[in-house]
Order: sequence, then structure tokens, then C-alpha cells
Amino acid sequence: MAEPGTRRPRSGERGSAGREDGDPESAVECREACGDLQDLPERERSEALILAYLTGLVESVLEEVRGAGYSPTVIRWCLTVPAILNDEQKQTMRELAVKAGMPAEEGRLILALEPEAAAHHARSSGVNIGPGDADDALDLTTPGCRFVVVDCGGGTADLTAYENDADGRMTEVGLPTGGPYGSDAINKAFRDRLLLDRYGKAEILADLAQHLPEALLDIMETWERAKLDFRPGDKDPIYVPVPAAIDRRLGAPVRKRLSRKQNGVSNAIVVTAEETAELFDTVVPDILDLVDGQLKEVESAGAPGAPRPVVLLVGGFSASRYLQHAVRQRVGDRAKVLVPPDPGAAVLFGAAHFAYEPHTRARRSRLTYGVHINMPFEKGIDPEATRSSHSDGIDRCRTRFAKLVTRGELIDTETEVSEHFMPVEPTHQKIELALYSSRDPDPRHITDEGCTKVGEIKVDLEKVMAFAHEDRGVMLYLRFGETQFRARAVVEKSGDEASTSVRFLPA
Repeated sequence: MAEPGTRRPRSGERGSAGREDGDPESAVECREACGDLQDLPERERSEALILAYLTGLVESVLEEVRGAGYSPTVIRWCLTVPAILNDEQKQTMRELAVKAGMPAEEGRLILALEPEAAAHHARSSGVNIGPGDADDALDLTTPGCRFVVVDCGGGTADLTAYENDADGRMTEVGLPTGGPYGSDAINKAFRDRLLLDRYGKAEILADLAQHLPEALLDIMETWERAKLDFRPGDKDPIYVPVPAAIDRRLGAPVRKRLSRKQNGVSNAIVVTAEETAELFDTVVPDILDLVDGQLKEVESAGAPGAPRPVVLLVGGFSASRYLQHAVRQRVGDRAKVLVPPDPGAAVLFGAAHFAYEPHTRARRSRLTYGVHINMPFEKGIDPEATRSSHSDGIDRCRTRFAKLVTRGELIDTETEVSEHFMPVEPTHQKIELALYSSRDPDPRHITDEGCTKVGEIKVDLEKVMAFAHEDRGVMLYLRFGETQFRARAVVEKSGDEASTSVRFLPA
């Protein structure tokens, strides 16, 4: 029996993975839907799980939409992704969504960065003001307001900073940061350290995971919910009931060990306040360092006399009283720490706002991007080994990095970067450009240290091969300010768009 002081999970409370009590899917149903994935490489296994989940989601949504008398063609889908995903990972998420049944058209399937979506929700719904700020009339849509969005979910903590422009639209300040510091890391420590200590052998946990996965999941979900109410200074332990199926399987020796470890309690996992704090501290110090770094970026961007910036805690893990207190202790003298009414739903609700009316005006480029092209050879500057001769009689350097956008550059979401490109030889039916990135603000050669090939851009010239070679030039338009990189090409002679594709490579 749980003793007085037990923190009971709130009804319907959402866990780090977004599941709620009463969800129809059990661990067994998930395995049946996904098949046996244990032998697949980690990336393929992850993609198969994502695809299975999205497929079920699409089927459920379409059934509901049709039942309400609407056509699926009127749906705009918004898929949220962590801010720390790279271009190739975002590309993969879009492709999996399309495979799952979402539309491929740009306007009907959009990706939203999770901190950005959460900011949209907070701006439209109001926030809970932190202690001492109850009389402040704070509006996150006010021009000049600066805020850091700290999105702490199950797997990651993602941070992005913004400042509102004169029209109240969001402009990124600095570059997004983040890491694997979500609630799942605490749950993993609970399982790998605390449960192992209570049961004594890793083999016991492995046996439970194999034969009683649903019961073990019950333990983990009860802990996940209960830990959110833990506060610094709490003295009472958290009691996590042991399901009857696990109790029967453990046997007398393990029950005896559990009782000995927990002052006679064997029908629950007893987590002392000290142990709970230690589990939180597997990730909280890392989150605090990230918050501190982003806040410094915001502070340096503010004008003299500007109001204090805001730190906005969102995501399921941000409902944690322990995390909220830690953030306020760390930066409360420099910023207002705010929590939306339902931080766990902020990304979900914000995605709807984002899909309907995006309020982001400009984003920062995380990297310097450019393409690999041949450019006129400059003697004494370009290495001789890079010189190549061409049919037009011009010697060119074959390793040049033609910069398109600089790391940290603020790019309007509506702005297109344009560059003129020509096929090198008359026989070329495509313009193929290798896309490179670098943390260096101004690389000259693709062979410079830190330059990495990240993708390929292809422009099909098959329809203009009847033009003279010099008339096959295209103007390539690139968008770096949106959630995903986009490209289009226009044949300058005819004004027609040429088929253009972008493909990012795995890191």
C-alpha cells in the first residue's frame, strides 16, 4: 500500500512520449504493428517505427475527417520536428510522412520547428507569470519583446531565441541549441540505476522486458507522471506500485531483497526524495547551461534599457516543478521565467497556429552554405592542382566554394537567394551542383577544413537543349529562411521553370 505523502498521477496527465491514460495502443499492439525490427540497423528501425506510427495516425485522422463529411483534400498537415534536426533529417521526416499517406504538396504538408510552434501557442494563449510577476502585463507579441523558448520533451531539449520586430513578428536571435536532455533520460536512469538496485540483477529487468513488457511499461509511466510533481525541498518519497504480474514473476528472493532495501515495502518501488533529485540531475544541469547560453545571446542583442527577456518553458518535461524551480534559480534575476497553461500541449496547439498563420519573419542560418562550382582560376591564390582547362579556352579552379548564405545570417522567410548558373559543356543535359556546408563564415574551397558535402541540387535542362549553349543559363532561387531548404530554377531565355530537385545526404 502507498503510504501518506504518495504523489498520485493526475488524471489524463500526458507523459514524456505524449501518451495518455486510455490510449488504445499497448506495447504488444505496437510490436505487432511494427513487426520484428530487432535485427534492423538502428536508423532503419527508427524509420520503420516512425512510419508505422504516422501511418496509423493518418488512417485515424482520415476516418474522422470523412465521418464529419469533409474531403481529405481540404486538410493541411503540420508535422513538428525538433529544432536540432539537420536538413537531411527533416527531409527524411517529410518523406516518411508522405509514405504514411500525407500529401506531398508543399502547401499541404508543412514542417514546424517545435520551439517555434510552442512560441506561437504561448503568444496566442497567454502564459502563467512566475512568482513575483503577478502584476506584470506581459505580452509576447509586443514589438521588441525578447524571449528564449526552452522546449523540454521526452527525447530532447531544444532552445531557440526570438525578438519581435516592429510588426510583432518573430525574428531569430542567435542559433538554435539543444541536446539529448529530455525526460526519457531521467526515466532511463530510473530503470538502469534505481530498478537495477532494487531488483539486484540486470537479467531480471531483461526478463521482465521480454515477458511482461506491458507491466514494466506501467511502472515506467507511473514514475513518469509522478515525478513531474516533485519539488526541491520535498521530503516524502514517491511510491510506484509494482503490478501484480511482476510481483508474481519476481519470486520470494527478489521480493525479500526489495523489502530489505525499502524498509519493509515490497509491493511498490519507493524512490526517496534524495534519489529523485539525483535522477533529475542527470539532465537538469545540462539544460541550465543551454538556457544560460541562449540567454546571453538574447541579452547581447538587446538595446540599452530594454525590458528583461523572457524564458518560456514548454514541452511535457517543462511541467516538472523541479525543472521550473531550477531554471528560476539559475536565471530568475536576469529574465522572467514563464510557463504556458499546458506546457505539454504547447507544441501541438502551436502547430495549428503555425499552419494557419506563421508569425516567424526571419531565421538564422545554422551554417554557411555554398555550392561546388568551377570558377576562373586565380594564379597565386588557387592551388595549381585545382586548375582545369575547358573547351571555351578558360582555365578554371575546380574546387571553389560559391557561398550562398553565411552562418548566423538573418534570413527573411520570404527571401530567395538567387545565383546564375550555366552548364559547363554544351553536351551537359543537367546542371548538377554539390551543396556544401561549413561553420567557417567564408570558405574558398570545398577542400577547406570543416567543409562537408551535405546534398545535391539538380536542374534538368532536357527541355532547353535546342537552345544555344550560351542560352541555357538558369537563375537558381534558394530559400534558406523557411523550416526546410527549398530550390527552384528559371531558364533565363524563356522564363520557364526547369525541373529542380534537392537531395540531402545522411550525416
